[in-house]
Amino acid sequence: MLSLGIFLFILSVEGARPFNITQLIVPQVVPSNQDEVEIECRYDANFTILNWFKGPNEFFRYKPGAAPSTRSFPILGVGRVEMLACGPTVCRLRLGSLTEEATGLYRCDIERDIPPYEFKTLSAYMQVHGHEHRRPLLEGLAEEYGDGDEIQAYCRGAPDSEIRWYINGYEMEDMRGSLKLKRKSSRFIFLGIPPMVTVQCAEFRFGKLSGSKEAKARWKDMSNKDESAQEQRNSVIPKNASYINSACLYLISMLCFIYY
Repeated sequence: MLSLGIFLFILSVEGARPFNITQLIVPQVVPSNQDEVEIECRYDANFTILNWFKGPNEFFRYKPGAAPSTRSFPILGVGRVEMLACGPTVCRLRLGSLTEEATGLYRCDIERDIPPYEFKTLSAYMQVHGHEHRRPLLEGLAEEYGDGDEIQAYCRGAPDSEIRWYINGYEMEDMRGSLKLKRKSSRFIFLGIPPMVTVQCAEFRFGKLSGSKEAKARWKDMSNKDESAQEQRNSVIPKNASYINSACLYLISMLCFIYY
C-alpha cells in the first residue's frame, strides 16, 4: 500500500507540473560573413525525448537517461551539428559549415511517452545568405528506375573522410565507408506522389559530419507502356480477323459454285 501511495503521489506531482516549451531561439537571418549559428530550445517539462527538425527531417535527438543520450543526423545545408548543452531546462546546439540550403523551418519537439502523456512543439524560420561550402560529389544516379533495376551511385569526398549512405533519410549501415552504393530497385522504397526515392551521401571527418549531398530519382511508370502495347495488340486483332473472315466467305462461295 505504501509503494502504491508513493506511485500515485509521483503521478499527481508529474500531472501538476507544467509541460511547456518556454522559448525557441533561432536566428531569423544568417549573414554571409557568418558560417555557424547557435540555436536553443528552452522548456519547463519532464520529458522523455526531445527532437530537433529542419522541415520534415530530424537532425538531433536527446533522450535523458539513455546511452548514448544524444544522436545527430545529416541534413542538407548543415555541415556540422554540435551539442553545446542539453539538460533539464535547455538544449543548445551549434550548427556549422552552413550553405544557403540550410534555410528553412526549424522545430523543437518534446514528448513524454509515459503516463501522463504530453507533447509540445515550437518552430521558427531561419534564412541563410551567401554561403558556399565544399560538399561531397554525388554521381551516377539515374533519373528513373523500374522493378529489379540496379541503383548505383558514387560519392567522392576528402581523402580522410568516411562516407555514409542514406536512402529516404535512413542510413544503409552495411555501406558505411564505401564510395559506391548498390541496391536493387523496388517499388517499396519509392515514396509519395509521384513516387520518388532520395539518395544521400554524407561525409564524416573525425566522427563529425562535414558535408552532404542528395539526389532524387523517380519510379518508372510502366502502366502507360503496357496500355500502349495492349492498344497496339487490339488494333492488330480486327485486321487479322477481317482478313480471316473474308477468306472464309470466299472459300464458302467457291464451294457453293462448284456444288451447283
